[in-house]
Amino acid sequence: MSTMAMNNDAIRTVIFDFGGVLRRTVTRAPRRELEQRLGLEPDGASEAVFGSPRWDDVQLGRINITEFWADVGRRLGLDAGESDEFREAFWSGDRLDEDLVALIRHLRDAGYRTALLSNAPAGLRLLLDELGIADAFDVTVISGCEGLMKPDPAIFELALARLGARADEAVFVDDFRVNVAAARQVGLHAARFRGLAPLRKQLRELGVRVPDPALEPLPDIRAIIFDWGGVVEELTGDAHLAEWEQRLALESGMLARVLWGQVWRQLSVGAISEDEYAARVAERLGLPDWEAGRRFMAEFYAGDRFYQPVAAAIRALRGRYRLALLSNAPPGQAERVREQFGFDIHAEFDLYINSALVGLRKPDPAIFYLTLERLGVEPGQAVLVDDMVYNVDAARELGIHTVQFVDPATSLAELESLLGLEHGLAGLTD
Repeated sequence: MSTMAMNNDAIRTVIFDFGGVLRRTVTRAPRRELEQRLGLEPDGASEAVFGSPRWDDVQLGRINITEFWADVGRRLGLDAGESDEFREAFWSGDRLDEDLVALIRHLRDAGYRTALLSNAPAGLRLLLDELGIADAFDVTVISGCEGLMKPDPAIFELALARLGARADEAVFVDDFRVNVAAARQVGLHAARFRGLAPLRKQLRELGVRVPDPALEPLPDIRAIIFDWGGVVEELTGDAHLAEWEQRLALESGMLARVLWGQVWRQLSVGAISEDEYAARVAERLGLPDWEAGRRFMAEFYAGDRFYQPVAAAIRALRGRYRLALLSNAPPGQAERVREQFGFDIHAEFDLYINSALVGLRKPDPAIFYLTLERLGVEPGQAVLVDDMVYNVDAARELGIHTVQFVDPATSLAELESLLGLEHGLAGLTD
């Protein structure tokens, strides 16, 4: 039976962002190759483009796209031909989310008005035609054509005017927190995009008629790879972050950057110790020392967020499939989990790969290949259960089947369907 929500007639329009939502970077290998070839720091290719002083100019239509890329090339010391090669390689890891496009077309066919609202150069209009998706939208509003950019309220109001819609009857979907907040200030309903599976749930909660995904059993699955944070242990939510930002007098979004930004990435590949991580977090938050940083994190992460249904599912699957835990985590994760939740990672899984212990982290393809090799399976014989869209995207690019985790009820049911378990996971223990 379908789980689609009852229709809320108040919602008549759904507005989507493009970059980071409809089209996403699913492999960063081309950009890493550019960085190595040009002697740039990690993420230097992205910084050269999105951190360019002319990026806002091209998004506001003050310069054209040819002028923008010529400027990027000059700053990198490239000639015209090399600049063209850089541009082509830079975007070559991006992919269109065909499943999301299908959902948008379904919504339009079901009577909803659909729109695209994007901060992008004016050339996005031509790209939409080339991708064959321009007809999925009733209205297209691109910053480079309008001289307005999100989060400016005026561009949301312009989109609503062209749609002939009121703010309170429209939903806006974007991956940037600041744009979501701005949309809400205008009166729009808004959902921060974290992947299609979470989006389905968010739209249903707003009363939008969203169909269930079509799932067919996969006949050759031999292994299931679980993430930890966000799958077995619930992550802290936006409300919790906002509460702590208020307590620490931080600007919106800063705490997430401090806890899970560049310093976290260094910790999660073993480049710094947990004490050094705590010291650097403390410094960014204005706390006196690493011990204060440790105390803050202990309080911030306090609480029982252990998903017992997921743990029960892991135990039901054990012995029938090869089970792995693949986690971006500090080196002491297993000990912390055993102490906090009484869950023995080494006993519950056939394989445990901790990013800090192997010096690799998701979504790097190398850590997925390492996991598959140690499990003794091919990509098409494995399912990854992970909450982060960029990890799911990277795994799919390699041919691994995926379940993007939303909550235990939704995602375990999807896993049951993919495994062809007629009586569900509970039936395995009968």
